[in-house]
Amino acid sequence: MNAKGKPLAAVSTGHEPVLNCSTLIKVIEDINQSPIRIALLLNPVNNSGLIEQFIDIAESNSIGFEQAIARAIRQFIDKPHDAKVINIANTVWLLPAITAAKHAIHPHAFINGLATDQQHELATQQALIHAKRQHMAPLTQYSDNVTSLHKLQQFAAFIGAIASRQRPTSDESQSGYWFSQLHQSRVAAFNSQIESQGFQSIILTQGSGLIVTNPLINLSRLWLPLKAASASELQQQLTAVISQLAAIDPANNAHSGGELLTLIKQHLQAYQQQQAKLCGSDDDSDNDSERNKLGVSAVLMATSLNALIDEAKALLSALANQDELLDYKTPAGSCFRQHSLKQPANEHSANDSGLSFVYPGVGTVYHNMFHNLGQTFPGLFAELEKQGDLHAMLQADKVYTATSAIGEMSLSELAISGVGVSYLLTKLLTQEFKIQPRFALGYSMGEAAMWASLGVWQQPHNLIEATQTSSIFTADISGALNCVRQDWQLSQDEPIQWNSFVTRASQDELKPFLAQYPKAYIAIIQGDTCVVAGCEASCKALLKQAGKRGIASNKVTAMHTPPALQIIEQVKGFYHQPLMANLPTEITFITAMQASPVVLTADAIAQSIADTFCHQLNFTQLISKAYQHGSRLFVEVGADRQTTTLIDKILSNQHCQGAKAIAVNAKGADANISLLKCLAQLLIHQVPMSFTPFINSIDWAMRQDIATLSSMESAPMTPAHQPLSEGEPH
Repeated sequence: MNAKGKPLAAVSTGHEPVLNCSTLIKVIEDINQSPIRIALLLNPVNNSGLIEQFIDIAESNSIGFEQAIARAIRQFIDKPHDAKVINIANTVWLLPAITAAKHAIHPHAFINGLATDQQHELATQQALIHAKRQHMAPLTQYSDNVTSLHKLQQFAAFIGAIASRQRPTSDESQSGYWFSQLHQSRVAAFNSQIESQGFQSIILTQGSGLIVTNPLINLSRLWLPLKAASASELQQQLTAVISQLAAIDPANNAHSGGELLTLIKQHLQAYQQQQAKLCGSDDDSDNDSERNKLGVSAVLMATSLNALIDEAKALLSALANQDELLDYKTPAGSCFRQHSLKQPANEHSANDSGLSFVYPGVGTVYHNMFHNLGQTFPGLFAELEKQGDLHAMLQADKVYTATSAIGEMSLSELAISGVGVSYLLTKLLTQEFKIQPRFALGYSMGEAAMWASLGVWQQPHNLIEATQTSSIFTADISGALNCVRQDWQLSQDEPIQWNSFVTRASQDELKPFLAQYPKAYIAIIQGDTCVVAGCEASCKALLKQAGKRGIASNKVTAMHTPPALQIIEQVKGFYHQPLMANLPTEITFITAMQASPVVLTADAIAQSIADTFCHQLNFTQLISKAYQHGSRLFVEVGADRQTTTLIDKILSNQHCQGAKAIAVNAKGADANISLLKCLAQLLIHQVPMSFTPFINSIDWAMRQDIATLSSMESAPMTPAHQPLSEGEPH
């Protein structure tokens, strides 16, 4: 039977005759003489044009797994054009790669090599030669000397790891996204023992079929949106949702999970339909009127069915107790907002929420940041790998390690990783969720991340190696501090003790003492704090005289200090990059050093970055300027939430009405939960977004968590509505 319960063109079943070890090894040696490329799937093939042959594995046959694999491959070598799929014990499905391509089937992996030897290392080497991958260092898994069915299950799990791009390891410290080298296929070896006769090694390479193993919405991460025309209507909807949730019996494990996820999916689809009707109006005035009427959106977030009921009750209680409550948020992330944000009269779009992407500066990255995000969005990661070196972009060798190596990262490495994660999150928001900002701005080097991430530069990936090797980052404003030596007129052998300190003080409180300490500078002004940088002894003395305490960063960078002006032309030249043919002219780019938005030319952008880089940064002024231009929602697109905290304080101190800062991420929190909280806030502020990622994630979660339901048992692993865009590099 196929995946839909319909018969294939022909089906043969039964046990294969048992081979002895010597005969099996001879079969494998014969296979090793012919090139092979066998597609592997973890789900049945729904194609009436293919014949399925079933091969069972007897528990009593200790080499049944190796025999089944070898016999299947032997058949494909002997009859390469047979339209056949071999089903091994309803666990793994094999077919020739050319057949898979002909029928538009996306394999989860390929077998490219097979070999045996008395030593498993030599077996792997021979299999790599057979696969023409001898130049590669495969990630290898050794199957326990257990039953054949257990080996098959381990093999299937190994294929699943390849398809989900997760490192197949039992060591949690080594788990996480499986980065590949630029334009190189992932290569793995699965080794098993053929009794006492030696070892079999199977060389696997990645396929184009992807598996989501950590869906964004699942039974432990619930996200349910609601839309109403008024607070009273929202109360009615919440009451109805509570009744619907209460009707689900959590004791019925076989069905309750499916009922809950189905209910959430229905609410997502209903919200999506309402959003489509709203956005479909051709009359701007009618659209604006509708938007004002549709004044209440809410999102329920929880980690379980009972917790979701409690969240709905909490929102219901908040609505009932405070008539004029404009917005409300629970610690779990559930929230509602009674009115959309007010816009300046000159705003041109009825759907404009004043959404601004804010890019943080150097030093926000942290150990294992977004550790499991690739399990949730493998398609996005695959697309980014096609565009450039994702491994280098995130500085994976330093960020994703067994023990933290963040403290050992140089300024250039921190800069690359910070820009890389901002680039990743920008693509997540704009490509997956179709969220488009109206404004963009950056904190310090975040300005470079802004231009790299928002489709302005043609080849932002080219800056990775350039940043690693440029003397700007390695010796001028960091390392040897050549620009400081030049400014202070020091020789190369004279030591510089440089540091920077964050202090809770205004620039007015520090300015009176600056003249006494010519080697100490106010580098950054940010709300109620400043960053003082320069000669460590001078900075400490200045702070002591001002009666202020400082927190040392212990990072060496002369950015935003007068010595950096020594290299302003070099910085401008470094960031003078060719631009895209089609520029994002709908985005207003705001910079720290200019009163007006940046003109989208290579020279203007390079000058803007150089000016920001080499002058004092007044972040308070930048946020005020953005607010005056119409920014209202400031979304920090980067690791952690450092600028979010700063922006909230600045907005509060300057009494900026109707504005707030939102973080996509928070260090120490689950990255997906932080993302969902951010999306919930954007939704209740009427920011248009695609619900496709939410709905797709529920489909994946229903396959994984409710496999016992008959309706889910027949569903294919790869849904038709989820395009698989990843090609296979060689």
